[in-house]
Amino acid sequence: MCGIWKSPKTNELSLQDWKDVIVKLKEWLGPFRVQLAGGELFIRDDIFDLVKFASENDVLAGIITNGTLLDEEGAKRLIDSGLGYFDVSLDGIRPETHDYIRGIKGVHEKAISTIRRMNGLRKASGSNLVMYVPVIVNAYNMDELVDLVYFVEREGLDAVMFNPLGPACDADSKWWEKSDLWPDTNSLSRLQSVIDRLIAMKNQGARIVNSIDQLI
Repeated sequence: MCGIWKSPKTNELSLQDWKDVIVKLKEWLGPFRVQLAGGELFIRDDIFDLVKFASENDVLAGIITNGTLLDEEGAKRLIDSGLGYFDVSLDGIRPETHDYIRGIKGVHEKAISTIRRMNGLRKASGSNLVMYVPVIVNAYNMDELVDLVYFVEREGLDAVMFNPLGPACDADSKWWEKSDLWPDTNSLSRLQSVIDRLIAMKNQGARIVNSIDQLI
């Protein structure tokens, strides 16, 4: 999982610095899409202003978050900012699964609350905001992937996005041998059965962003 929090502290760019980056990229590329990620974006109080600035300059901004720090006021500001995409990472349908993978008890409840808050606000406002749920596929949550698709459809979200487990920024070359999230040889057939089920669901129109090739 993400280990960027372990990295040495550095001086971050200011809001004005980031605005200058957006302007220069716009001059070079024309209208474009930018995905804002972290660490956790909402540690910065000025992220709302950056999204609004991007939108006002014909740059489609997206956000990926763990969903633990966004309150009602912040959610309303995001809806009003012109945000194009909003992704909340969810690594399990069961609280104990998500919380174990994330390493903090109670974060599943916060993530679900943020998803429902933003979804309710976008519907009420008629916003065109697109909402995805990114999921890191691993040994601990493989049996919940199908239920996560059902969750997305039940909540009226746009889609689920399955991503492979990868090394943290501080990982060594054999990181998977030390990770309890990496599927062992005994669980590979079970994982393949889940993937086959997801492919069948995708073929039937399930709300899965990934292509068939990506799922394979």
